[in-house]
Amino acid sequence: MPSRPSRALGLAITAGILAVAVSGCSWRLETPPIERRTPTPTVVLRDEAAIREQTVIDVADASESGAVEAVLAPERLEALGGVYVATPSPTPSATVSVAPAPTFDAAVADAIDGALEAADAAAEDDPSLAALLRSIALSHALVSDAPAVAGEAPAERAMPAVPASGDDDAGTWTPAESSAVDPAVLAALAVTHDRASFAYEVAAARATGGERERALTRSRLHEARAAALVALPGVEDDRDGLYDVPPSGTATRNARAATERAVETEIAETYAALIDGADAVDVPWILDGAYDAWMQAASLRGFDLASLPALPGVTAAS
Repeated sequence: MPSRPSRALGLAITAGILAVAVSGCSWRLETPPIERRTPTPTVVLRDEAAIREQTVIDVADASESGAVEAVLAPERLEALGGVYVATPSPTPSATVSVAPAPTFDAAVADAIDGALEAADAAAEDDPSLAALLRSIALSHALVSDAPAVAGEAPAERAMPAVPASGDDDAGTWTPAESSAVDPAVLAALAVTHDRASFAYEVAAARATGGERERALTRSRLHEARAAALVALPGVEDDRDGLYDVPPSGTATRNARAATERAVETEIAETYAALIDGADAVDVPWILDGAYDAWMQAASLRGFDLASLPALPGVTAAS
């Protein structure tokens, strides 16, 4: 009869052999399969926006806008977190046909339309992403359209692809009475427009011919915008009769152009700063106001397309 220690040793050896056999078959009886993660809708929107920016980078041409996009699009792409690359599957997949690359203009148009649509879709769940996407759309529109307005007469220009205001009584650039923007902010914006109107009046007084007429036209546009803002309920009229305009800023034609560019850029940046946190009812007039002011700056002599921002009014951190 075998001894008790011998039987125990035999059982231990048998268990060890089974353990080796099981491990050799790569069985993992104690661990459930890893579940495949599904990205949230806002993550999908962000990834799609990143792909659109990468496409703009890939097809940027030798035009003035193409050269600027080659610099600005990577900054937008970084703000979006880059293009997501999925871990390749160990199972070979069938050959996928690759669509031809779009033209640069088509890629930019798709980036604008896609960003605006995605912003509307993300607004409720991720307001910060919505603001980033609207800023991206604005930047693309500015870079794309600015070269065409150089030397053009003053005019109010609405941003393409932006829906009109939902209030029939409000102009394209005027908030509706249901605006969620603080009345104090609107009052300050009215002062900014009124100060711009005065600066253009001073410039017109020292100009002649077509330059004078353009300055007066833009002065009246700013005056009307200021009046429309202070006419809104709850908005205080803080406008002054006179504002400081340094004489050196209007002494020559180039100096007047520089002053006017600075005036329009200040207004554009003021509107753009309202993008982050804007309610849906305010998005159209905010985007149109920023676009209009930057387009006016672009129409003036000495404007540099490279001065346009990649993310107007929005920081990457937001």
